[in-house]
Amino acid sequence: MTDENKQNEFLYKMSSTMRSGLAHVQKYVNDLYKIEELEGYLDEKDNPIENVKAALMPLVSQLSDFQDYAETVTDRMELNLEEVDIHALLDGVMTIADQLIEQKDGNVVLEEEVEEDLPSIEADATRLSQALLYLIHNAFKFTDKGFITVRVALERENILFEVRDTGIGISEEDQELVFEPFETILADKEDPRLGFGLGLKIVEHIIDLHDGETWFESEAGVGSSFFFTIPV
Repeated sequence: MTDENKQNEFLYKMSSTMRSGLAHVQKYVNDLYKIEELEGYLDEKDNPIENVKAALMPLVSQLSDFQDYAETVTDRMELNLEEVDIHALLDGVMTIADQLIEQKDGNVVLEEEVEEDLPSIEADATRLSQALLYLIHNAFKFTDKGFITVRVALERENILFEVRDTGIGISEEDQELVFEPFETILADKEDPRLGFGLGLKIVEHIIDLHDGETWFESEAGVGSSFFFTIPV
């Protein structure tokens, strides 16, 4: 086993163990809400239990990303393929996306451009939703004003998904970093939008498993468009 493979295996075991541990902590915290004697205390604003619950949420999300990434580099990610109605899948995705956009106080408009008569596809609905939400969330993070557009169309023998935004865009010199894990286009290391750079790599792997393709177009100061295809 190469050193890289050993590191990937370590990452997988570490993320799995920590994710499982945090899940137990979340369960214990949630169980506190079932204790009648704590009802009055839990209704108080900024009580410690509520703060612990809020603090756990981003940690669980980040560890989920680490585990998904670890599954990509150790070839453990598997698809649960089924016949997927694209419009039904989009309904669920856009419901979550709408909640994100509400945080922009009306400065960003979420648009849909979806063809009506789209055929069903064989796909993993959960993973496909995850990939699309990653792209929408990225657009949300880097767009403070303007539009985020989700477009879905039938092109030749593929369903084309596009997430287009009017955000900060990506400079030409940074574009080679976009799908690289643990890389960022942000110069400010204290920027609250800074993550671990795993999302797009996970998206690319999910689409690869579906025999699709992933790419992007971007211009600094103008915005970005991220695309992926799923074969019909």
